[in-house]
Amino acid sequence: MRVLGDMLRLNAKRFPEKKALIMDESFLTYSQLNRQANQLAHALISMDVKAGDRVAILAYNCIEYVTIYYAALKCGAVVLPLNFRYKRDELVYTVNNASPRVLFFGPEFVSLVESALPDFDFSLSLVAISNETSDADLRVESLLAQSSVSDPSVKVNPASPCTSIYTSGTTGFPKGVLMSHSAWLNTYTAIAFEGDAHHEDVAVVCMPLFHGGGMHVLLQSTFLRGGTGVLMGKGFEPDKFLSTVEKHKATLTLLVPTQLAMLVNHRGARKYDVTSLEKIWYGSAPISPQVLEASIALFDVKFYQWYGQTETGMVVVLRPEDHKERSQCTGREVFNADVRVVDDEGKTTPVGEVGEIVTDQKMGGMIGYLNMPEVDKETIREGWIYTGDMARVEEDGYLTIVDRKRDMIISGGENIYPKEIENLISGYPGVLEVAVIGIPDDVWGESVCAVIVKKEGYEFEEKGVSEFCASKLSGYKKPKHIKFVEDLPKNAAGKVTKNVLREPYWVGRQKRI
Repeated sequence: MRVLGDMLRLNAKRFPEKKALIMDESFLTYSQLNRQANQLAHALISMDVKAGDRVAILAYNCIEYVTIYYAALKCGAVVLPLNFRYKRDELVYTVNNASPRVLFFGPEFVSLVESALPDFDFSLSLVAISNETSDADLRVESLLAQSSVSDPSVKVNPASPCTSIYTSGTTGFPKGVLMSHSAWLNTYTAIAFEGDAHHEDVAVVCMPLFHGGGMHVLLQSTFLRGGTGVLMGKGFEPDKFLSTVEKHKATLTLLVPTQLAMLVNHRGARKYDVTSLEKIWYGSAPISPQVLEASIALFDVKFYQWYGQTETGMVVVLRPEDHKERSQCTGREVFNADVRVVDDEGKTTPVGEVGEIVTDQKMGGMIGYLNMPEVDKETIREGWIYTGDMARVEEDGYLTIVDRKRDMIISGGENIYPKEIENLISGYPGVLEVAVIGIPDDVWGESVCAVIVKKEGYEFEEKGVSEFCASKLSGYKKPKHIKFVEDLPKNAAGKVTKNVLREPYWVGRQKRI
């Protein structure tokens, strides 16, 4: 197995009649999925798609999404999964930045694509995923009907780029991260091995397929072992998720902390039979101790915490046996990654100290950013990818993320890590979610601001939270400002977009937002 297309081809050979994908009442076996991917790959080749060309997908989760993904991979193209939350200007920016040759889009995005089309800097082929009316040049169904089912004869270089996944934009304009076939296969191997994936796994995919978590962490790692993926559509609803686990006797899923919080706060969570579930993988954003403890109490399964970035793949895991004694650690490096924690001069940080996480690019990291060589130089230094995540070095090779480097608050010369304060406030009665940010302070430079979402039915004031924090934290860490909101802004991965929270306070100020 050298390239990603091999994974599907070999599964079709070994497990032809096994269900590869299920969504609602539809499914494809491995042989059917491979055959359709081949047909669509031949269609792309006939449309003059060559190795290195980008093929964009704008759609909600669906079986066709995976078919298109593999079709592009089989002809050596670079898959460009587009965020389905994009507004018109965001779509125009990303398409113009990436210059795809083909754009596949779902029926829900007809008007968005049509409105953006006049501002694209180049012409491209439009392919509708469904047969609903649109101005698309072609439709997936017609392309499948007129193409060969044989494997394309294109020879794909394992070191060549196969995906360009745009970052979530929590730190500015999104950037297209180029990953190679070999890098992804390295990541899938680590996830399957460290996450105890097996051939009989039935994995519920409730994260978007345009996001690395849904497609690459869960679905592709499941495919590596010849397991079955059950796709869920747009949004996350606790009842729908739990009933899907029950219906398909799912054994595995990947959740972000926000989804776990929704499940543990859902009153009807225990009415479903989810005893088939063996493993819950979680990650993508920090989890509070309270949500983790409640999740472990709700689900009698093995928990695995993953850490990684779009730029690095998954490089750190906290396995089930670690959760008893080290539940507040992030974990330690997976068996085929090389991870260090370094100071500002690039020297290894000693145990007990905080530094920045860096990972070896050669082991499975990105090739670079698409069309952004200057940004490459900032992120990749002497073969190491600088993540911008700050972590404390623990004993025995473990590390604990304390916060994003750019989210660190400097008040009166003191470094303050918001995650510590967020973990504390999460334990205050009635707090559903909290985000801590630094806002301008004329005396101290920055002061701590806690933005809180209350649980339904709870009422409390700023004074109570402030006094609670004062009893647990040093004075300089205590929030000087406490604000209540209906919800926190998040990206598709469930991460709070703190730049959005900070922006109103820092307009015209000398700090990046």
